[in-house]
Amino acid sequence: MGGSDPVAAVLDRIPFDGPVPPLPDPAERVRLREAFGWTVTQMGQANDVRRETVWTWESDPPRTPRGEKGQRYARILAYFAAELARAGAQDGSASLEPGLEPEPAPDAAAAEATPLEFDFDIEDPPELSWPDPDPAPVLTETAQPEFDAPESFIHLPEGVTRLCVRCGQPTSSVVDGQPRHVYLQAMAAMGMPRCGTRPTAPATPAPTPRNETPTPTVAATASATPAAAAGAAAVPGAAPAPALPAAAAPSVPAAPAPAAPRRPAAPRRPAATPASRRKTVKKPAVKPVPPEYADGPLAVLDITDGALTAHLVDGRTLPCPAKTLQALAAWALDKKKIRLGAVKLHDNGFDQDPLLVLTEGAVAHFSLPTDLADQEDLRLPADDRIVKNITKAGWELTKSGFGPWARIFKRLDGKRHCVQLALVPWGALETRAWGRAGDLSAADLAAMLGTYARLVITPRGTLAVTGDELMTALRPPTKAEWSEKENKYVSAKVPHTLHTVVEPAPCEAPDEHPVVAADYPEEGSRPASEALDEEACIWVRPAELITDDERARTHVAALDVQVAFLAACRRLHVGTGPAIHYPRNPDFDPALPGSWYLDLSHVETDPRLPSPFTSSGVRPEGPAWYATPTVAYAVELGADVRPVEAWVRETHSPYLQPWYDTLRDAYLTVMAELGVTQDLDDEAFLAAMAVYKDGDPLLVTLANAIKATAKSGIGKLRQRPNMGVDHVFGDPWPALKRLTWRPDIRAMILSKARTNMHRKMYNLATTAGRYPLAVNNDCVVYAVDGVSPLPLLLGPDGEPIRGGFRLGVNPGSVKHQGSQTIGWALDLLVDGVNIANEIKDVSLVRVA
Repeated sequence: MGGSDPVAAVLDRIPFDGPVPPLPDPAERVRLREAFGWTVTQMGQANDVRRETVWTWESDPPRTPRGEKGQRYARILAYFAAELARAGAQDGSASLEPGLEPEPAPDAAAAEATPLEFDFDIEDPPELSWPDPDPAPVLTETAQPEFDAPESFIHLPEGVTRLCVRCGQPTSSVVDGQPRHVYLQAMAAMGMPRCGTRPTAPATPAPTPRNETPTPTVAATASATPAAAAGAAAVPGAAPAPALPAAAAPSVPAAPAPAAPRRPAAPRRPAATPASRRKTVKKPAVKPVPPEYADGPLAVLDITDGALTAHLVDGRTLPCPAKTLQALAAWALDKKKIRLGAVKLHDNGFDQDPLLVLTEGAVAHFSLPTDLADQEDLRLPADDRIVKNITKAGWELTKSGFGPWARIFKRLDGKRHCVQLALVPWGALETRAWGRAGDLSAADLAAMLGTYARLVITPRGTLAVTGDELMTALRPPTKAEWSEKENKYVSAKVPHTLHTVVEPAPCEAPDEHPVVAADYPEEGSRPASEALDEEACIWVRPAELITDDERARTHVAALDVQVAFLAACRRLHVGTGPAIHYPRNPDFDPALPGSWYLDLSHVETDPRLPSPFTSSGVRPEGPAWYATPTVAYAVELGADVRPVEAWVRETHSPYLQPWYDTLRDAYLTVMAELGVTQDLDDEAFLAAMAVYKDGDPLLVTLANAIKATAKSGIGKLRQRPNMGVDHVFGDPWPALKRLTWRPDIRAMILSKARTNMHRKMYNLATTAGRYPLAVNNDCVVYAVDGVSPLPLLLGPDGEPIRGGFRLGVNPGSVKHQGSQTIGWALDLLVDGVNIANEIKDVSLVRVA
């Protein structure tokens, strides 16, 4: 190995013989690599693997490297630990002490600025990885200099050297706590290159994902009091942290929060030795709030002591003098009176508009009806006196009019200044997700919605609308770009985002879409084989296929996948451009998102398992359209796939990754406050899940709202028209104009979720001989002795089944949905009743 290569220079100093040191946990792997100054690309080069493989070694849950590569990886990490410990002993640099986060080296920063290439889901076999067609370039430091200040470095004692984190060669300098060669401005002026650099073309920085912005935790929110908030407000440029009221304090104390890497992860827990793999997740820090938004993202308006009062998210109140809605909008945007709003989620996006929530008292104060007369349209008519007064005052409403979620805006100085209204008496907070939130006091409602706004986004409408808006807020479709021709900034499309409205392929569009109605003008006339039918599985095993062994069991237990559809979004590549038609026998390419027409009826599957290729679980009878994950899973099962036709998208990206990260982190944060943390062993997890709904009702409502945001947001990707008097079959409807109206992406997600679940059922069947009795979307029921689901998770050797179900709070893990007697189950199965849909409401016991 040549000494000019920094990776090779380090490897030359590592002894690759003798005993193999143990592998540290994933958090420590990340810390050691980053503290030493290596990127995932360099670690992959050192182990002769792709950088995506290194991510899986450090991910949640981890993929343990084995064989020669695993031993090599362990030796490298042990060398890092020894060097960092020696460095800390020599100069006492706090930045190199174990457990503390160092500043990322320039290489690490470059790696973070590059979009993640798609890697296979951690539950998928390695041979089914979906890399990008064009592999990402090796990440090296650019030739652009980064000068060191004279006071930023020290010299080690004479004769003492350490390895430079950039080039791997010995150096006697320590710069900002890291062993590194010094690079001064004078050295650059002399044309001297910085160590470890290679002249490369500057990489285009990737959009900053939402999950890189620290998100306040519910614990910090709940513990804040108005007095504490007032103290925080005294800090210049900072805002008081929104607080849940005293009644909303978590009933279960939050777990301690030690330091964690930039990619917090909780490893899976073996049932036999759970303590060996426990880890807590670092709680994100509260990001300082700009002064212009010091009063929080929203306010709840109510009548207090006969006067209109604004209840803020931190527990404070402010009087509101507005008598009309137009005056209310002007007051909300007047920074001299109240400072509402929130910062943008992405540098290319826009700041979040202030939200005003009107309770029943506030609705009456503005002379609005407490009940809408038109329950069909759920909005005021355009000629209503209140609507006319708003427009006469120079304000405008969006095309959706004045309904439960109304947006009032005015154009000033070339910009649109907007206020979002939510009218609680009009059903703005849908009870399916928000429960009885409309009955909360104004202070409690402000605290709960404020926490949601800080963990996710300021609500923009229903949770379906909010989930959809979150996608574009995290991945804005356009950005400001300087035009030399026009000598000004212009709007430019951002690659790898949904920046253009594209037509769906005919197979992907619902029956009402114009592209389908043109060929099949009568509703319901399109043959089923011509439509892409990627849905969740709903299946019941025929009673005659239930074995005597299963009938001899005492109970049935249901496992429910946590936020299954959200979990399917993790690292999923979806199309970002138009569909390209391949009409004649294309070769299947698992790297291309899209739809494939082929025959999978010849694939043999066990009748005790649902077919993975249909939503009914019934074996297909002939050719049909399938999304890419379904065809890829058929290949994994050994099928000979020969597509006849395809509609695929050659431009694609993991578009939903920041959306997944944001909702996952929000869900885990709230569940941790309810006592369900990632470090619980299986028994403790079952006990915590059995009682978490008895905890703080505001936190329980928040958890439900976050899950509903994910599920409804995915459904919004294929929003169908309201088939009423205002819509004619075959005519376009407003949703088709949205950039995020993408039925193909929804199909990819549901296909991935269904095949992920089937893979686990298949592994459980082949390893332990256990077959499901019924499946309903993300819930599966098995026969078991006793009420606990734990026996279902272990193989004949008493160890967790590789590739099977794992208990946990993370999306994609499972929880106990309920148990019942085997007699109850058999009685219903004889009649073809889906017991997976019934077992939750009649569960006999809670596992303690």
